Amino acid sequence: MESLGQRIARLRRQNQLSQGALADKCGWEKGQARIGNYERDLREPNITDLRMLANALGVSLMELIEGSEDRQNSLECDASSPSKEDYALIPQYSALGAAGNGRLNDHVEVKGGLVFKRAWLSRMALREKNLHVIYAQGHSMEPTISDGDVVLLDQSQIEPRDGRIYLIRRHGGELIIKRLIQGVTGGWIIRSDNDDKRNFPDQPISETDIDNLQIIGRIVWHGGAL
Repeated sequence: MESLGQRIARLRRQNQLSQGALADKCGWEKGQARIGNYERDLREPNITDLRMLANALGVSLMELIEGSEDRQNSLECDASSPSKEDYALIPQYSALGAAGNGRLNDHVEVKGGLVFKRAWLSRMALREKNLHVIYAQGHSMEPTISDGDVVLLDQSQIEPRDGRIYLIRRHGGELIIKRLIQGVTGGWIIRSDNDDKRNFPDQPISETDIDNLQIIGRIVWHGGAL
């Protein structure tokens, strides 16, 4: 099975580009080593880099992530398959957001993606470029989010809102999925949905601390809108 790096290299050769020339088209100064690392699967491009690579190689983001032009053409021609006009492919990453005590992600890979109706994204006021799919791990957010669930993350929503669920980065770099609750007398609470408060206690946080909290984005879907 062709890896993402192998696909980048194949498309680059098809466009008769050197690694340096492709880096130049992406606007990356001295980026030949960067392209080389991507092609050897030594480094995983983030979503911004993937979009720039797709544009420079003359392919769609879906084609770059998922496969060959022939595969994409067959998808468009098959009436029973989702079309690019009606559906958006949201990249799915191997990153784990802990619904528990925290999770470090030293290495993140693109693992294909999930397809969502563009009409639904529009109704939810979600923009494709801001969305990523990741995995949840742990039991602290049950029954809302279960261990192993995939969740849809909107990285444009980083302002805390009462009752919403967010992906939060702790000071040590750990990622957690928690609900933010605004206190009646001020301040906030980082809360797990699990009723077992002995193992998953509330974490009070002051107004000052909430301003310094690194919110990666809001969880907006896990098989249903949140």
